[in-house]
Amino acid sequence: MADIFISYSSKDREKAEQLTELLASAGLSVWIDHSGIDVATSWSGEIVDAIDGCRALVVLLSPSSNESKNVAKEVALAAERNKKILPLDLEPITLSRDLAYHLAGIQRAPMTNIDSIIRTLSKLGLETTKAPTIALVKEPDSRKSLMILPFEDLSPTQDNGWFTDGIASEMVSTLSNIKSLRLIDWNTSRMLKNKSIKTVELAKEFAVRYFIEGQVRKFGDQIKISMTLLDIETGDHLWQDSLKGTMEDIFDIQEQCAAKVVSGLELHLTKEEQVKVSKKLTENAEAYELYLKAIEYGNRYTRSDLEQALLLYEEAVRRDPGFSAAYTSIANTYQELYRQYARSKSDLVRAESAAAKVRELEGETAQYLWVMSIITLRRGDKEGAVRFALRVVETDPAYALGYAALGAVYHSLGRLEEVVQARENYVRLRENDKHAHYNLLISLGELGDSPDARERLRLAAERAIPVYERHVRLNPDDYNARVELASIFPMVGRESEALTEADTLSAVQSMDGYALYNLACLYLHCHRPERVMSMLRRSVEKGFRNLETFRRDPDLDPLRSTPEFEELIRELEGVSNHPGGNDSSLHSKH
Repeated sequence: MADIFISYSSKDREKAEQLTELLASAGLSVWIDHSGIDVATSWSGEIVDAIDGCRALVVLLSPSSNESKNVAKEVALAAERNKKILPLDLEPITLSRDLAYHLAGIQRAPMTNIDSIIRTLSKLGLETTKAPTIALVKEPDSRKSLMILPFEDLSPTQDNGWFTDGIASEMVSTLSNIKSLRLIDWNTSRMLKNKSIKTVELAKEFAVRYFIEGQVRKFGDQIKISMTLLDIETGDHLWQDSLKGTMEDIFDIQEQCAAKVVSGLELHLTKEEQVKVSKKLTENAEAYELYLKAIEYGNRYTRSDLEQALLLYEEAVRRDPGFSAAYTSIANTYQELYRQYARSKSDLVRAESAAAKVRELEGETAQYLWVMSIITLRRGDKEGAVRFALRVVETDPAYALGYAALGAVYHSLGRLEEVVQARENYVRLRENDKHAHYNLLISLGELGDSPDARERLRLAAERAIPVYERHVRLNPDDYNARVELASIFPMVGRESEALTEADTLSAVQSMDGYALYNLACLYLHCHRPERVMSMLRRSVEKGFRNLETFRRDPDLDPLRSTPEFEELIRELEGVSNHPGGNDSSLHSKH
């Protein structure tokens, strides 16, 4: 019998056959029902025999297979027979109850990641005899592409940036529920704030056709939002409109804006998408305004700003006790305070209390499970944190933060291969997020120095470099990003370029402590030890005094036991033991 059984819906037959050909070309024996199981009137004995005889079942997950009773039966039978199961996402879906039960705790991978599939099959004992001689046909992305640019603040006092950013961010969040829309994430768009870059250039950089530009004027309680939907390919303005009102009208205004985008792009929404797009965070305008202000403070991550954010979030839920998103933010902010500053157990108690309110209001949503995974990890219950994180991605496979949490938990357990898989999924969902790429590279670097590990690192670096290069072109003064890009160059054999950029950056006096620290690590990797200690001392002078990073970072291993480095450690220990000594300088490497 064949080693691998492919379980799929007849509607996904073409992709199933593509995968079968690819695995066969790599020397693996594969069984597939070419008739398509969904058209069968009964479950054939041949299928049962094939599952009995296989060593692993590969199930292709899609909306069609999710609804297929026969796919569920095949997965159930494989689980009962203790067969290895490899779930592959054709697209992110929330699993049906039957599939969720049998696939609980099993890591899913995208079908497009062939390297990951081959590696996973190898871990299951199914070794390929040769490299695949064919590639999967990558279907063109048929989704309409949209970027919502940061809105311009036209308020008389020019101090309502928190409000304009909040309006744009919420529009991105709302429209991200539409599967037929490829939307550039807000963190990427936000980096373009106050940048004079033509939309034609952005269209090329991000492969985007449609753009929304907006201006917001807020004076007291009065609001005016003007927006334009631009088709960069034709040069047409699909619509332009201005909406006026007071803060009490903000939710109607936002709903109208979203409706105009859907209409202008001629998008057809499912009933589920319609519900998600029309869902409001709160009905209380005052609570919403406080929430947007809190986000602005929270994004700064200093201790005082996090504490101010908490005051605003707490006032928001006092105004609206049913404001679930605000409770999620309270829980996350308390755990962030615990992680970076106070290390007070009371912060975790408050975080759990806020998370409990989220569960009370909305049930065990992906957001609830995500924040609980982080809190549980902070408490030191790593296995409990794993269970929460796995439930996040099972509940909502498209919720990127779930994979970030899963990667963090696996890293704490030293399960490096699973860290990589989680972070690969995060990159898949946040392809424009340079930090997602950087974290993946760090994880791959921790796998060791085998030929396979080096090749995986090289391929990931090749994917990351264009993302970084685009960011640096658009933000040349982002020195942290420039240092990180330079540190990636050696992974693809571009050491001379890395050193040239490092020498250029080392002369920049405005570099912050974190960037200087990473620059020191880069010099160490590029065999320029004479530059390392001066960079480390400059990083400390500029505020990077995270003692644990200096003690544990494997990048610094070549320096350990050297007198100069030991002296620096003693100085840092003196600062750390001084009351309040680390409050303004607790940074961490990605």
